[in-house]
Amino acid sequence: MSIRKKSDGVYEVRWWEGGRNKSLTVHGAFALAQKIERKKMSVRDENRHLDVKREINFRMRELIERYRTQYGDKKRSADREKSILDNIQSEMGRMFVREVDGVAVGRWYSNLTTVRDLSPGTAVRHFNVMHHMMEKASGIWSQETGLDRNPADQVEVFRPDDSRDRYLSEEELGRLRRALDDRMLRKGTKDLNKTNGRLRLIVLIAVSTGMRASEIFGLLWSDVMYSEGLLAVTAKLKGGKMRYVPMSPELAAELRRYPVVINEDRIFPPKPGATSGRQRLEGSFEDLLERAGIRDFRFHDLRHTFASWYMMNGGDLYELAKILGHANIKMTERYAKLGRQHIARTGNTAREIWKLLAKEESVQAHIG
Repeated sequence: MSIRKKSDGVYEVRWWEGGRNKSLTVHGAFALAQKIERKKMSVRDENRHLDVKREINFRMRELIERYRTQYGDKKRSADREKSILDNIQSEMGRMFVREVDGVAVGRWYSNLTTVRDLSPGTAVRHFNVMHHMMEKASGIWSQETGLDRNPADQVEVFRPDDSRDRYLSEEELGRLRRALDDRMLRKGTKDLNKTNGRLRLIVLIAVSTGMRASEIFGLLWSDVMYSEGLLAVTAKLKGGKMRYVPMSPELAAELRRYPVVINEDRIFPPKPGATSGRQRLEGSFEDLLERAGIRDFRFHDLRHTFASWYMMNGGDLYELAKILGHANIKMTERYAKLGRQHIARTGNTAREIWKLLAKEESVQAHIG
């Protein structure tokens, strides 16, 4: 900045802005020229960060590739997130990151349900990936991207209510156990039905420990602690911390009987020919529910069943939070009402569930 006197009562104020010299002729006293100079300096400095942003040409496709390499590929959900990132790139890859504002993210999120016809829950999972990526773009990578705030924070997201109260009643637990035991042997033989045996043990673990499906599939034989009566949940999910869940004597007996796959550490390794790292049992589980006459039920509701019966048998809310692996007690409080609505009964919750499951004679007695 500089002020040059051109003649009496006439001054030229000169400054540098936007990559070039600018000037303004001022008619009046020198004090007036100084005042205008200060004003121009202030405006220039306030807008300087905008000029810098305009010179940053970091595109979304570069951001997506960096995020995929440093974060996405290292997650257990990498296969699922790959398709999410591919979708973001197809729609926004050519944009400069500095151009992606709340409107752009909102338009992309809206298209997930309107154009791509995704369910609200699936759309939220896509949005969570976008939010995490833009959080990095506006944080540790802000100097390269030109973002100083997360544009996804400006988008209102519809999160479907996942607080289902669906859990198996005493009668349904009995029907479930009978359906599980019904196909222990191959039809017309005394040979064990391996497919049904696998599903049977997975379901029994879920309903008597409250473990998530992904945690069950991640179980190793070394996670089975027979002497302590515990299962170690080592799968790094929902916070990445290892925890322990109770293993009743009945479940321990089932695990001891389950065949071990040679040269395999996992209890439930992927089936031969599986191309995805994710394991599913939707079809066989739906068939099981149909045979048991159980409707409006999901595999995840087995976790709700354990938690609900835990509280109905006088369980402690904070202990339940530890067993379920909830990072926030508020997630567990949904089950508190069940503890208040029922008379607390003594005894181990997992054993109570097993008693309900095994009202009829165990299939092992039939085999014997």
